[in-house]
Amino acid sequence: YHALLPSCMASSKRGRHATSWRSCLILAALARANFAHSTLDVSGSQGTVRSYTAKPASWNDFLPNFGRPKMSYSAPMDRESYDVKPQFHGRVVLDAGTPNGTRSMGCSPLAAAPQVEDMAVLVERGLCTFREKATNAFNAGYKALIVSNPIAGVAKIPDMTALGGEAEDRRVELPAWAVDFAAGEELRNWLRTDHSLRLQVVDEPRRTYLGPFQEDSHGLRLVYSK
Repeated sequence: YHALLPSCMASSKRGRHATSWRSCLILAALARANFAHSTLDVSGSQGTVRSYTAKPASWNDFLPNFGRPKMSYSAPMDRESYDVKPQFHGRVVLDAGTPNGTRSMGCSPLAAAPQVEDMAVLVERGLCTFREKATNAFNAGYKALIVSNPIAGVAKIPDMTALGGEAEDRRVELPAWAVDFAAGEELRNWLRTDHSLRLQVVDEPRRTYLGPFQEDSHGLRLVYSK
């Protein structure tokens, strides 16, 4: 949308189109909404900081409290009441149990996550459903899941969903985000030389839950289960 607004304004000034300044602003706002996403902020041990565009899984909308109204009866209000957005703050690592140590599909039980702080694991898309990947990550002790898409381009990143629709999405135990091929490759290469990468991500604004291929101000949901 950054490129859309100047060209629209220029056309309006030249009088080639009957486009008002207000129409240009509306057009740019709509374009920006359709590219709504989460940003993964990753920092290395040597001070390097990089940001990656990611799409939150459809089940993130029901976290951190699985869509339930209260977490316990001992507190007057819970995190759901405060509308805390799905988020993660901790380290991102590769599955240590893979033969080559760099690539994992997440379709079989993962090696246990180091119990030092919250950990997110990076896996690749394919061979099994996103739900299976999330289950394996959760069972191994991870607090978040990052899925790398094998297809290049941010526009090709899917909206991950659990097979079975909303009922299954409500049962997923941890938040997940999908990144494109280039981001996944860069993260893997970075993790080969730096094993202390820290990740921060917050779904802001929270993407409302929609079914496959429905559309709202956040754009069309390209929802897939695997």
